[in-house]
Amino acid sequence: MDESASHEVTKPTNVGNDESKRWRGGKGSELRMEERMNYAYSLLLEGNTRRANAQLIADRFGVSIRTADADITRAMEILRTENLESRDSILNQVLAMRLATAKRAMKRGNFQVVAHLLDSIGRAAGENSQEQAASAAPTLNITVEDKRQG
Repeated sequence: MDESASHEVTKPTNVGNDESKRWRGGKGSELRMEERMNYAYSLLLEGNTRRANAQLIADRFGVSIRTADADITRAMEILRTENLESRDSILNQVLAMRLATAKRAMKRGNFQVVAHLLDSIGRAAGENSQEQAASAAPTLNITVEDKRQG
């Protein structure tokens, strides 16, 4: 019995109880998601269908179609946010180019071009929109007095 008491039973090691067996190399899940989302973003700019893009993502990264579709949804949110942020600066740049072109056209005597550019600037600013035209339309009220009684 003395021999068996000195023989110590060791528990097998696994990922849960041995730190050295845990995999620490490579990309984490957040980085992989970010990479898939960036790839989805680039696919959105190419103009494929959503289903085709999801299949490309699934094939390249070895994920399910549902996961690929979620990545496409996140990429679309980023695209939508970027478009909203850049829209104002683009409108300002377009307005500046229109004004510079109108100034050059005025110097050269191209009054038709100037008129067209001013109309374009007005439409961009909301002038002469259908809503504005409807609210500015004149109203006609006709009242008829009955002269027989009286």
